[in-house]
Amino acid sequence: MARLGLKIFYLRTRDQKLSQQELADRLGVRQATLSNIERGRMLPTLPLLIEFCRYFDVTPNYLLDEERGVEPLPTERWSMRNHLVTTDMWVEVKASEVRRLPDGKLLCPLLPGESFFDDEARERREADITRASVQELETERARKRRALEAALDAELEMPPRARLGSRS
Repeated sequence: MARLGLKIFYLRTRDQKLSQQELADRLGVRQATLSNIERGRMLPTLPLLIEFCRYFDVTPNYLLDEERGVEPLPTERWSMRNHLVTTDMWVEVKASEVRRLPDGKLLCPLLPGESFFDDEARERREADITRASVQELETERARKRRALEAALDAELEMPPRARLGSRS
């Protein structure tokens, strides 16, 4: 999937819309250092990795795990790193595991292997007992993620001045 440099490039250009020099100035590093990290020629130091995490609000797991896509998930935010589940997420559990509390709320365990859904996936799951539509959504998201990563890889290979006109 996506390597660390590609994720930094994505966050800088798509999320924050910064030039390399602007980000380098904000982080207190040389522009050449940032360029080498984005192109995969070098890895950041641990303190710089943490600065990337804080600046872009992403976790080290997101940056370092090459099996993840370039777009961070809600659970991959630095500000939410101490939470297992974040807002706008739904967890699927067996009805027998749910406990009704005296105040009318429901309590359920978060067990390994349970499925988590965002709103779009939850709506599909509620409408489809077979989970096929959720699997279709996951397949489509994976296809879009691969296409975005390929476009970013191609853009990174362009000379910096040529990149400006290629962004949509």
